[in-house]
Amino acid sequence: MSRATTVPGPRADEETPVGEVTIHAVPDELQRAEPDPVGDLPHAAPDPDAAAPEATAASEGVSAPRGRRRLRGAGIRERRRQQTRARIVDAAAELFAERGFDAVSVVEIAQRAGVVEKTVFNHFPVKEGLVFEADPPMRAALLDAVRSRPAGESVAAAAGSFVVAAVSMLGSPEAAAGMAEMAEIIRGSRTLQVREREILDGLTTALAELIAEESRAEPGALEPWLAAHAVLGLYAALLDLARDRVLTGAAGPQLSAELRARGERGLALLQFGLAGYAKRR
Repeated sequence: MSRATTVPGPRADEETPVGEVTIHAVPDELQRAEPDPVGDLPHAAPDPDAAAPEATAASEGVSAPRGRRRLRGAGIRERRRQQTRARIVDAAAELFAERGFDAVSVVEIAQRAGVVEKTVFNHFPVKEGLVFEADPPMRAALLDAVRSRPAGESVAAAAGSFVVAAVSMLGSPEAAAGMAEMAEIIRGSRTLQVREREILDGLTTALAELIAEESRAEPGALEPWLAAHAVLGLYAALLDLARDRVLTGAAGPQLSAELRARGERGLALLQFGLAGYAKRR
């Protein structure tokens, strides 16, 4: 969930529809045909450049190429959709921070964003989608770290190193501020905690399947699942630690160093085994 400054684009009735534009990093179910949400916004200012190609062509006494008009229309449409989406996310972030996730309705989010309720659902079919991506960017990056590891490097080393590096970046002052707000929202909502667990389960499954494919494991083999659960367990533990620390006001190089040091100790256990850990004395 992020904050963004947005500028209203032209109303839907000022442009001939030219078809849908795929918006990256958006769940598949959102990339379907839907009404243009900007038409719901009151007093949406028209884009001064929207008619530029046609106006220029008319002044020269020629017709603008149809393909050029379509491409320009597609760009305007995508920008308007992105602006509306950002406006909805900003409104939701403000309301969740004020009153908590469970106490805020989709109707209230729509009203603050200046759109109708249907527009919110067009962008986010479920309310939890305003906080969590259905397909988090981390999934592709984690799997790529495993696929691109050098010869001789284990899955635990490649995936674990990626996780440690990623979480340690949360110590930066810019990330910590937003993370503290997010931590309060998530920990105040059982619904979001369940959804986060579902996302982690999905990441675990994706990693286990990749490991099984690469290692040509037999059906039912435990090793891919044990490795995947270990790596994602390390991620979940580090994320909880980062949230604990930012909620106490920690941030900056000291927090990043702590997260990295804790992560590297955990990674060492994954790489070299638990046989010597926590033996009874």
